[in-house]
Amino acid sequence: MHAVAAGHPLTAQTAADVLESGGNAYDAAVAAALVQPVTEPVLASLGGGGLMAVLEPGGKARFYDFFANMPGLGLEKRPVTGLVEVRVDYGGAQSVYHAGAASVAVPGLLRGLLELHAAHGRLPLERLVSLAVRAAREGVPVSRLQAYLFTLIEPILTLTPEARALFAPKGRLLREGELLVNPDYAGFLERLPDEGADALYAGETARELVDYVQTNGGLLTEADLAAQWLVSAPARSDRLGAATLHRSPGPSRGGAAVARLLQSYLEEPPAGEDEAAHYLGLARAMRRVTEGLGLRRGTTHLSIRDPEERILSMTVSNGEGSGLIAPGTGILLNNMLGEDDVLSPGRPLPRPGSRLVSMMAPVILETGTNAYALGSGGSRRIRSAVFQVAAHLLTPGWPLKRAVEAARLHYENGRLEAEPGLPEGAMELLAAEFEINPWPRRDFYFGGVHAASRSGEAVGDPRREGHAVLRRG
Repeated sequence: MHAVAAGHPLTAQTAADVLESGGNAYDAAVAAALVQPVTEPVLASLGGGGLMAVLEPGGKARFYDFFANMPGLGLEKRPVTGLVEVRVDYGGAQSVYHAGAASVAVPGLLRGLLELHAAHGRLPLERLVSLAVRAAREGVPVSRLQAYLFTLIEPILTLTPEARALFAPKGRLLREGELLVNPDYAGFLERLPDEGADALYAGETARELVDYVQTNGGLLTEADLAAQWLVSAPARSDRLGAATLHRSPGPSRGGAAVARLLQSYLEEPPAGEDEAAHYLGLARAMRRVTEGLGLRRGTTHLSIRDPEERILSMTVSNGEGSGLIAPGTGILLNNMLGEDDVLSPGRPLPRPGSRLVSMMAPVILETGTNAYALGSGGSRRIRSAVFQVAAHLLTPGWPLKRAVEAARLHYENGRLEAEPGLPEGAMELLAAEFEINPWPRRDFYFGGVHAASRSGEAVGDPRREGHAVLRRG
């Protein structure tokens, strides 16, 4: 039995095919992450970073951090110039992002994936790479969601000639149904079995990458690439009544935020089985818990249950992308340093070589009768989306599918954002205590919790074109 939930059918099927071929959850996660830059190109790239929580069959929970580092090792001066401001209107809320070479942090995703495969994988890397190579070379039709995201961040995807060649090869952005083809990425992936991490982090490719970024005003150095590392540690396990939440021990803060939200909610649980009161309890918990700062913009999530009952939860991010393509690789570089909460006026820059903080929140929730891999994309909505799904799962009568697809809330800046479809009476209860902004539709804005369980369930969040693959027996 295995189960996979991801943000694109081909991502999910890639992971499932690996499991069918005798691979474990680590193999499946690596193969899926390699194909995501083609299937979910705005949300995932080897030029970004990721986090992973794993519950092993024996019950041991571990956490892996392969997020981005602060660049600038070996530079005497660290000017930050050339940031490009991009304003995005989601229809119900607006965000300001920054791109350009000065936004590029040290990518950690590829090194993390390769080290995880070397330590825990079962299938040859050639097998895992081949699936993504084919997709990149033959092309993948742009989905409706990806086409929408392309339009939101068009200034980033058309910032450089290299980005325009990939995302706007006909002089305009690719549209829904048109093929995204990335032959440079396919060629780069074919080098991985022989070269390993050196394909990006050392040698001529690294020198060309550093020269490209620095020439355009960025901070990346060869020393930064050589010093990037995978953090492996026991997961932090928080007791929540009869349940346990396995999450990051730090420095990432997303899992800690989810734990605080759940603890706050459970301290004042709603009386009885009144669903309207349940939502009021969720909103109150979000108001009581303040959010920490961190990096976490364009993200996507993958959850896996393998035949050995290993549960894996992985979230990856590329921000919105910097608009720069690493020379000769087809890899869109991240814009992690383009976030105002990191480079805001008056705040010192993080120390070069330090791990940047993320609010991504891949977690494992054990309830006593089951275990769930949960996580989401969605910037500041990550914590609220994962929290709400977890709180639903701790409430009697909420199966996984209902927990993922139920209407969501998000509290920020004194206002409660609310999706349609709340239970009868909930809006009235909420309006008595909160300023509410009702949305006309279920939306990408509220995250995408792609979830899988130890019992063999998997659910992809329809808000982000989620897809699940199940096999029983």
